[in-house]
Amino acid sequence: MAEDLAGLRHRLAASLPGRIAAALAGYEEFTGAEPPSDAKGFAAWHAAAKAALAHVDLLVKLARWAEGSSDSAEDGDGVERLLSQARAALDALDDDEPEEQT
Repeated sequence: MAEDLAGLRHRLAASLPGRIAAALAGYEEFTGAEPPSDAKGFAAWHAAAKAALAHVDLLVKLARWAEGSSDSAEDGDGVERLLSQARAALDALDDDEPEEQT
């Protein structure tokens, strides 16, 4: 079992940086577009942006595990900074979200 885990860590450590970069590129492309102005469209757009951000966050955590990093609170790399900025941007969108009219 330990050998299987070591092999998995090695494979993930090799493949995850590219996958993280691709997920970030997709997130940036998606959020670079103007969100829909109607409440339902905006809510769907916002939920999709949050899901993409959560996906990137999970990939980063998995990459840290694969590298054997025991301190997941490190915040010195560019990916963490980008995630932090993206979360702040989504929080700002939450504040500006249009009220849904029924």
